[in-house]
Amino acid sequence: MANVKSRGAKVTAYGVAGLLAAAALAGCGSDSKDDSGAAAKPSGETGKSPSQVVQATNRNTTDAGSARVKITTSVSAEGQSRTVTGSGVMDFEGGGSKLTMEQSGQRLEQRVVDGMIYQKPPKGQGGLPGGKSWMKIDIEKLRTSGAAGNSQVSDPTDSFAYSRALSGKDVKKVGTENLGGVETTHYKVGLDIDKLAKGDAAQAKKLREQLGETVPVELWIDGKGLTRRQQIEMTAQPAGGAKESGSANQGKAKVVMDFSDFGTDVDVDAPAAGDTVDVTDKVVKQAGRQQQS
Repeated sequence: MANVKSRGAKVTAYGVAGLLAAAALAGCGSDSKDDSGAAAKPSGETGKSPSQVVQATNRNTTDAGSARVKITTSVSAEGQSRTVTGSGVMDFEGGGSKLTMEQSGQRLEQRVVDGMIYQKPPKGQGGLPGGKSWMKIDIEKLRTSGAAGNSQVSDPTDSFAYSRALSGKDVKKVGTENLGGVETTHYKVGLDIDKLAKGDAAQAKKLREQLGETVPVELWIDGKGLTRRQQIEMTAQPAGGAKESGSANQGKAKVVMDFSDFGTDVDVDAPAAGDTVDVTDKVVKQAGRQQQS
């Protein structure tokens, strides 16, 4: 959720989750092939190794087109913790999404349309001028400003995009589990920091400083190779901050995404222009202040 006035631990905590979003926006482009150069095949195919299943799941899921999604993000920093839950629909290829998110009993609506994030704050909040109901944030401007990693604003398709940067090494098959009536195989793997940064040495260095060498990811994949659940846990700290475990500068985040009803219709329209206000510059400035503090 975006709040162009708030500062402090809340923003810091969201910035933990935003770090990976920034990396995903910066370089994880769509690719219909796996690391071997061959077209990805369904993971249910006999003889596929755990590594091959994990490497193929992003493409298989993207090819499904869309899905219903439930998201739970738990973040903590500076002795405070927050949990945000959300549900809605997501277009994997087009990037559009429509979610209703809740935090501490407050409900917020979010839409992503044509590279813009629109958020409708809870009634009585947001302080928008002229009686307007929706905030508008330009995703590209946020990314190019370098502020995405310190902003509370997040595009759910960024979190799904992390599965394009999964490591092919040390993939562990945990077992089988039933999720919502669907049989899945549970895997543990890590994000490949170099792949996440996609050739940007400076970005890779920054991510390692803030996230360490590995970021644990758990996946629940069905017999068709579709991701049914994705869980990412990370511990982050400001660049140049103390490395000690448990440092007050550290922030922690866990993002769990559950997918169902693949191929569902995703009909997302931008709010009326007259009912929106562009807060991109305010969000960028707020994120910049947070980065310096």
